[in-house]
Amino acid sequence: MAIFIPERLSVAGARSLHLKRALASLDDDYTVRTPLKRAATATPSTSAPDFFIRHESKGWLALVVDATPFASLAAGQLFPDRAQSDFETMLNGLRALDRLPDAAKLVVMWSCTPYQVGQIADYYRSRFGVRLRSKAQLLERAAECIDAQLAPLAPTSEQKLMAQYFPEAEIPAAHTTRRFFYRDNAAKLPRFFLDPRQEAAAKLDLDLPHEQAELARDAAVRLINGVAGSGKTLIALARALMLAERHPHEDVLMLIHNAPIVADLKARLQRSRGALPANLEIDTFCTWAHRQWRALQRAPLHLPDSNRMVEDLIEQLRPRWPELRPTAAQLREEIDFINDSLLNEIEPYLDAKRPRRGFTLKAAERMQLWELHRELRAALLKTGLRLWSAVPFEICHAEDTSRLEKYRHILIDEAQFFAPAWFQAVRRSTLPGGSLFLCADPNQGFMKNGLSWKSLGLDVVGRTRKLHRSYRTTAAILAAANRLLAQNTADDPEDFLIPDLSGMTPGYKPALLYADTPQDCIDRLVNELHALVAQQQLNLSDLLVIYGENIAKNLLFEQLCRRFGADNVWWLKKREQRKSPPQGGGRDYLRLANLETATGLEASVVFLVGIDNLLAAAEPSEHRDDAHQVLREESARKLYMAMTRAGQHLILMLSQPAPERIARVCEPEPEPEP
Repeated sequence: MAIFIPERLSVAGARSLHLKRALASLDDDYTVRTPLKRAATATPSTSAPDFFIRHESKGWLALVVDATPFASLAAGQLFPDRAQSDFETMLNGLRALDRLPDAAKLVVMWSCTPYQVGQIADYYRSRFGVRLRSKAQLLERAAECIDAQLAPLAPTSEQKLMAQYFPEAEIPAAHTTRRFFYRDNAAKLPRFFLDPRQEAAAKLDLDLPHEQAELARDAAVRLINGVAGSGKTLIALARALMLAERHPHEDVLMLIHNAPIVADLKARLQRSRGALPANLEIDTFCTWAHRQWRALQRAPLHLPDSNRMVEDLIEQLRPRWPELRPTAAQLREEIDFINDSLLNEIEPYLDAKRPRRGFTLKAAERMQLWELHRELRAALLKTGLRLWSAVPFEICHAEDTSRLEKYRHILIDEAQFFAPAWFQAVRRSTLPGGSLFLCADPNQGFMKNGLSWKSLGLDVVGRTRKLHRSYRTTAAILAAANRLLAQNTADDPEDFLIPDLSGMTPGYKPALLYADTPQDCIDRLVNELHALVAQQQLNLSDLLVIYGENIAKNLLFEQLCRRFGADNVWWLKKREQRKSPPQGGGRDYLRLANLETATGLEASVVFLVGIDNLLAAAEPSEHRDDAHQVLREESARKLYMAMTRAGQHLILMLSQPAPERIARVCEPEPEPEP
């Protein structure tokens, strides 16, 4: 069936149903687009057609549905009436659409019979070059009518047509790794647009019918599930911009999981458009939740300096419960699990399912841990502190939410990492009849705690779109990452997206480079980066370095700054650079990111360094306990995430031999010539 963008047709009355039925008979290669801003795209000499129909190989067609009766259009009238004048003005505008030849312009006469259309078709075609068809001809032979008039367009003409009538679907070059392929001849750089499925996802129920919005008590939920690189962030961003611009008096909020991607996205937006709409806010959930909590409590918020501080306090308290065997870190994570799951009584906690937590707790141990949880909370409150996980918990349990900032539209990227308490805090901040738009990649770990959308109270049945094609990376890189993930996880097939590799750029397998020590890895990495910039003439923004725990991160940063200049290296984990690059947006930076916070980032060339332990943890072993299985799955998901940040080339810098499964999906380093 043809793809409709957006799904609802813009024509009024019963025409919409009949047209949708006729055009739906077209096959999957057709896209039926309705311009969102017909008034905005119009000029004195041209107006937007009702629809543009495109076939993957046959070309484009502009289509107008007109209800002018035959009595007003008969040729040779001595005194043409207003209806005929309006009709001819429309034809003049359609003729002026110079992006398409006249043969690719069609007017469907909704109020005329085939015989009547035959009486006037030649007359108006001779004057305006536009073909006329009757309603019956279109409804009975839609494919035949449309195929006869499709006209192929040159790539530049197609890009100009898209830019004129569908500007909201354009992707600024700074937002895509695809520009790496077109580094020569900058004056002829192509323009990039969301593909039909991405654009359809971004415009999914963009505007609910007024009566539905009025009746809705809860937010209308829409979910986009997509593999890595399928454009989820671009889809969410495009939709957020469309909502903000179409509804300037309604507040729009876009929440993302981690600070680096927010900072990176804002820097790219500053380069591409200068400023955001005044009613659009883009932030991390943490920053936003802190502000919501302060609004509720009317007090400053103070959090522990680190997880280590919390774990030290747990160690001081735990002697009262000597039977608790988990480590302090595990106990802290379990207390976070209690808060994230919105458990405020012991009975629900005793009954709570804890799949994939990595360790078991008997009923007696849960009771003791609950007491530890209460004592820890009290000890922190005495010093004016509270756990981070307690912030959304307290927002959700607040009796009076009148002081919360409320939004008409909320969009969540990387939703697979959001906890139940986070979703509930978001829902409490959504106005009645508002919309909640989610983008997620279940392959990156949404199900690690055994959650489901239904268990979170989100009804996504029939409201979900799945994207199986990646546009960021190559087939070789995605196949390697997906193979490693599939070998190490045991998710339900319904929650595991298998990528569609057809039509993708083949590319090269991930490359393995070795050095004798972690210090040597840093030296070689810096040299490899310098060579790419000098010899391949790449921009610094085309490069991304992701580091794991097996590397001296401060030394790595110092070496990069020494070689490329401190003002040209953006360490996304560095405290003073988390929210903005060292010299502000609009510049070119070599980005350095920690493995734990690299989700959502991308670059044409990605180097992974200091990941030796991660590779080892993702390998099978003789241990078959729950803790090892959880560690193995988490390691595989992190590796999948990190690998799929790469657009064209992925390089793994190691100081230890790669495990066999890794080596099989990578390209070994060539032996040095004798």
